Amino acid sequence: MACFSTSWFSKSLLGAASAALALSVLLSACGGGGDSGGSNGWSVDSSGAVKLQFAAYAGSTPIQCGTAVAGLGSKSSGAQIQDLRFYISNVKLLKADGSSVALTLSATDNNNYQGTDSVSLITLSQTGVGSCTAATALNKLIQGTVPAGQYVGVTMTLGVPFSLNHLNSTDPATPAVLRSDVNPGMSWNWRGGRKFTKVELQSTDTGNPVTLLHLGSTGCVGDPANGVAISSCTAPNRVPLTFSSFNPNTQAIALDVKSLFASADFSVANSCMSSPTDAKCVGPFGVLALNFNSDGTGTGQPISGQTQSAFKAVGL
Repeated sequence: MACFSTSWFSKSLLGAASAALALSVLLSACGGGGDSGGSNGWSVDSSGAVKLQFAAYAGSTPIQCGTAVAGLGSKSSGAQIQDLRFYISNVKLLKADGSSVALTLSATDNNNYQGTDSVSLITLSQTGVGSCTAATALNKLIQGTVPAGQYVGVTMTLGVPFSLNHLNSTDPATPAVLRSDVNPGMSWNWRGGRKFTKVELQSTDTGNPVTLLHLGSTGCVGDPANGVAISSCTAPNRVPLTFSSFNPNTQAIALDVKSLFASADFSVANSCMSSPTDAKCVGPFGVLALNFNSDGTGTGQPISGQTQSAFKAVGL
């Protein structure tokens, strides 16, 4: 359903009583109304506490480890989650006047780090449940504080900030959320950076091929293994996520794997590991609205005028 102007809808088509009913339906369909954001927004009390919840979806259906997912990809295939983790950084709450306020994380621990930049690891898969293999406990929340006041939305980045991305994953001084002994499988060999996402779905077809996205920065200049710090990366591959009308009291942020892998053929293996010339990355990078060309000329920057469609707001 399209999200029309509610004032036009009520004045042009309906009387007062029926307009109220239709307005309620429209707001529900468009993610507005009540405490779900909009022009009036939602309030943070004097405690300043904010809790953001995350979930995994396939289209309109919530999924988890052990869930049989149908209708995926170009051949409407079946699959199950194998691993589903991603880093979220620098969360900010939005105000009606367009300004933003940074969320201060409540803790620095195995899933969170608060410094000049902040980063959290969301884990929606767990070893030993269904086909899931992630070697860490579930973590579906980002919790923190902001000044008391009225807010209307939230913005954040999918990825690890450059200032933290290339820290040594085996150094005890590195924040736990970025260490390989605490969160195994989230580091890789692209000059010592992190996998911003590790999304892996195992097909239920013969041979159980895996379709996956490992998103991270590429073309990084430097050699951390030999003491030369990374100075830049030609393809940062960080994704801005903005929900201009969002209420964490009534909504969660969902990664929609059906949208992410809409063009994939799940009957064969599909591995996108962010290599600049990997044709298998064209589909998921397009969904994330990141500039990618399989001839290696992609910039890894958000595409101007386009919005990612892999992450969405859903009702709790």
